Amino acid sequence: MINIKNRIIIIFLILFLSLSKLSLADLELNVKLISQTLKLIETEYIEKVDTNLLLNGAIDGLNTLLKENKIKTDLPPLPKNIDFNTNIQNFKNRFEKIVNQYGGKFTQNTLIYASLKGMMFILNKPPYNDPYSVALEPKEYKILHEQMSGGNFGGIGVFIQLDKKNNNQLTVVEPIEETPAYIAGLRSGDQILKINAESTKGMDLDVAVKKIRGKIGTEVNLNIRRKNEIARDFILKRQFIHVKSAVPKLLNKKIGYIKLRVFGQDTNAEFKDALKKLIKKNAQGIILDLRNNGGGYITSAVDICSKFLPRGSLVVQVVNYRSGQKEPYRSYEFKSIKLPLVVLINNFSASASEIVAGAVQDTKIGILIGEKTYGKGSVQTIYEFQDGGALKYTIAHYLTPQGRDINKKGIMPDIEIKTDPNLIGTSQDLQLKKAFQYLEKKAGGKINFKFLNSFSNFENLKLKMA
Repeated sequence: MINIKNRIIIIFLILFLSLSKLSLADLELNVKLISQTLKLIETEYIEKVDTNLLLNGAIDGLNTLLKENKIKTDLPPLPKNIDFNTNIQNFKNRFEKIVNQYGGKFTQNTLIYASLKGMMFILNKPPYNDPYSVALEPKEYKILHEQMSGGNFGGIGVFIQLDKKNNNQLTVVEPIEETPAYIAGLRSGDQILKINAESTKGMDLDVAVKKIRGKIGTEVNLNIRRKNEIARDFILKRQFIHVKSAVPKLLNKKIGYIKLRVFGQDTNAEFKDALKKLIKKNAQGIILDLRNNGGGYITSAVDICSKFLPRGSLVVQVVNYRSGQKEPYRSYEFKSIKLPLVVLINNFSASASEIVAGAVQDTKIGILIGEKTYGKGSVQTIYEFQDGGALKYTIAHYLTPQGRDINKKGIMPDIEIKTDPNLIGTSQDLQLKKAFQYLEKKAGGKINFKFLNSFSNFENLKLKMA
């Protein structure tokens, strides 16, 4: 692991550089930051890396920045098979060329993140093929942090995106339960034509989010066009928005259903509360829906498994293949829930979702119904910069209790049922129907299949909460 002193140097440099315009006087600090970041990846990344290849990635990132700004300059790649210190000097020379010619056009922040993104993009390509290692600018990391914490802002409670199939029209993806948007009757597919009388045509998604969010208690006017209807205004009063990661429902007074959106920082408490409500209502079986759940924190996955597994049961092992070290995670609750359990999975169940699915399958505390999972068996750590940005990079793989490495393989369900993703949560949801049929035998009696609201992928960075 990189030492504390070097970590402090990186934090200080990022903070210092983000406050100023480019100048030759800051050149050494820029180069030192790149060098320290390379050392961080070199020592902590899951496999041995070619630092010269990463440095050339930084050059590619700078070239991309220049091209995006319509500057016709190509920085030549760095020589191969040269020692690290020499290539750092070569990088410094190319960096100095940008400072000399275009120093007044870019902030330190812009140039540094162009370099960092280029470096991390090298890890996304062969020979590493790691799409999960990325550099996140402050605004990008803020989105990720919001998603993992459930929001916590003044708004109306809605997921929105730019619909690429409809000229990038600002569109409602999903209203969030018990929020102003949900109560007012906004629906998935509603097109937002105006925000406070301002047209959204060509509006950036981040700009739209800022206009919809605001001080709690104030109002925002959305002009909404719904399919086969005339556009009309919705005047919504903003309130504090927190999206619960665990959403419980009791179906037919017998079956507890919990949709888990994400494995975030509040998931343990929210899942525990959801279970408590269902048990109080005498639920005779539990359906845990992990479909479209892109994952989150390992500790949150252990929290979920601990509700069902006997204390001390192995949930997952995190393996560092470079060092050979294994770190086991075990269930910790003194009293586990003894109810029939079905876990729903699909192709977009990933990461922490697969940890839960693997533990359930290996320990036989329940069954998996649906489709093969995504196959993300790698573990990332986040290194935060003081300016609000971050590096996210892979440090290990995890194994299921029986020692399976499911990375790029996924987990096959015990009962395979395919369904249209657009039908998840509707009366035509074949996977949910099969779960009902299974629990019917356990709970006894007929189950009246009812409509459930559909749920979007909570970790999709193309969706924004407002």
